[in-house]
Amino acid sequence: MSLVIQTFNHKALMRIAIVMAFIQFTNALEYMALTPVFAFMAEGFSVPVSFSGYVSGVYTLGAVISGIVAFYWIDLFNKKQFLIKNMLLLGALTFFTTLTTHFGALLVLRFFAGLVGGTTMGVGMSILINYAPANLRGKMLATVIAAFSMVSIVGMPAILFFCTHYGWHTALWLISSLCLVCLPLIVFILPKDTVPSSVKANLSIDTQTLLFASCTALVQFSPMLIVPILTPLMTQYMGAQTNLLPLLFLSGGIAGYLSTKITGILTSRLSALMLATISTLFFVTSLLIPAMGSHNAFLFITLFLGASYSRLVSASSVAVQYPENEQRASFSSLQTAIMYLITTLAFFLSSLLLPDLGITTQNLNRLLVISALTASGFPIMVIILQKKLAKRTIQSDHLITD
Repeated sequence: MSLVIQTFNHKALMRIAIVMAFIQFTNALEYMALTPVFAFMAEGFSVPVSFSGYVSGVYTLGAVISGIVAFYWIDLFNKKQFLIKNMLLLGALTFFTTLTTHFGALLVLRFFAGLVGGTTMGVGMSILINYAPANLRGKMLATVIAAFSMVSIVGMPAILFFCTHYGWHTALWLISSLCLVCLPLIVFILPKDTVPSSVKANLSIDTQTLLFASCTALVQFSPMLIVPILTPLMTQYMGAQTNLLPLLFLSGGIAGYLSTKITGILTSRLSALMLATISTLFFVTSLLIPAMGSHNAFLFITLFLGASYSRLVSASSVAVQYPENEQRASFSSLQTAIMYLITTLAFFLSSLLLPDLGITTQNLNRLLVISALTASGFPIMVIILQKKLAKRTIQSDHLITD
């Protein structure tokens, strides 16, 4: 009898994780697609394509603001109802984007989309992780994080196909429709909010909270230094043919998806330190490929993205242990805000380190060294975080004993 109940609960948990992965896929696609889609939009808005930076930046600004605000207030709301309203608003804002040709109106809409997108996954992940037993949380995190890879494998090619053959309006209508598809999935599959909405979680922004909340963002800082130059790095420096770029990014996306799933399974079998060390070694190895002058772009992109996603799952599996269940939504919202902030800083630093004249061996190696050095601190970070978690556990045991 107990075996049947356990199997049922596991199936129910996987359904929740798959729904959250679909929401993450939709949320990430809505954010990531606007940069390449803007190349098709720019002419209609009478602005140069380079203005896509403003479109991305104003979204990021909204996401950072909403994430910080949500840290203080999200625990006063019913999480499931909040998620329903978020996806409805995101779908509406994406749809309204197709009804204007004024660039100022577009920026306003993207700012509000950032406000919504900056809180969506924090709330959704809190529902999933609170429902999952501790030994399966790493696997559940990996299932949701794998949605980012699916954006590269399926989402972006589909969006660009629609832009090319049917116009950018159709592409955004598709994204808006995906937001609406999420609504019945949330209503019928996600569990009810188990935390009383009248209770305010006692979690303050102190040094320790910021350290755990910034863990995933700091881990992503290293690959985000390289992401803005992936295309010119492989074509101009590593000699890859332009017509092979879709295949290269597809292979990288598949590698990222597989490494995410594998790392999620290994979180219950290997220590976080072991996973952090192995994934970091693979990441540094990927940076050595262009640093040594190799032209094997296929090996580089598969190792680079595979190791990057593996490191993200490893970091998430450690950070997820910090907040209590009733604090998880606010903590996850703060995590998201810091992630957007650190990503923006990494993109900015990448541009500063590379001159406008192009990629040379000297300035590329400088960027690769900084990326490798910052990545190497991940295992040390895991040791520090695990010591703090162990210390907190000991203190809690003493309080219970007393």
